[in-house]
Amino acid sequence: MTAPLLIRLITVDITNTMIRVIGSPGKHYAIVAKRYGIDADEEALTGSFLRHYKEYCGKYPNFGASVDMSAYNWWNSLVFDTFHTIGVRDEEIMAKVAKDLYHYYATKIAWELLPGTLEALQELQKFDVKIGVISNYDHRLYKVLKEMDLRKYFDFVLPSYVVGAEKPDPLIFQRALEDANVKAEEAVHFGDNIEKDFIGARNAGIAAFLLESKGVNHKFLDDRFVVRTVGEFVKAISPFLLLRENSST
Repeated sequence: MTAPLLIRLITVDITNTMIRVIGSPGKHYAIVAKRYGIDADEEALTGSFLRHYKEYCGKYPNFGASVDMSAYNWWNSLVFDTFHTIGVRDEEIMAKVAKDLYHYYATKIAWELLPGTLEALQELQKFDVKIGVISNYDHRLYKVLKEMDLRKYFDFVLPSYVVGAEKPDPLIFQRALEDANVKAEEAVHFGDNIEKDFIGARNAGIAAFLLESKGVNHKFLDDRFVVRTVGEFVKAISPFLLLRENSST
């Protein structure tokens, strides 16, 4: 599949494509736990978190939406299990830690922009194109984007938990097309995950570009659709975008 002749919609993944958590999960879990008198090892917490996160994604997909579980309860239970595994079992304190962590990750303190993100989004404002977010995340994404002063760059935001479908399910891509009122051949998606972003978008009939990630094998993909930065992505699609009438050339 080649890029469309004219792009009317750009959808982007957010986490690890435009923003990322600062440091390891264990770092933030340890910071919050210390507020309640718990001294926990960052490395041990990270290992426990990653193990249980994979387990929860398998048992209760889409942050619990698939089994009518609230995202808060999904994360709350995950936090409990993460700390239980490393020997922290005070239920009363853990309830406070879990609640604190849930709101903590909705603030900008836990996140940072990937290099070139702001410049790329500002560049895209020159073009007559709709821009939307398609992210496997819960409704806290709205607050994260607002906190990081990024919400203003997007016409719509689709967290998977809210939509009820997560990438690579074609339904979430179809929802984006409907919200933008464009055809699949007029859209392009950008993200860092081969299966969820690149293949997911293409299975929905949408052109896609992949952000190169460390340790991810993309040799079977056409090099034209693999970029190292979000800035390279914008440069690659610029010939298929129309300038706004009030934009300078």
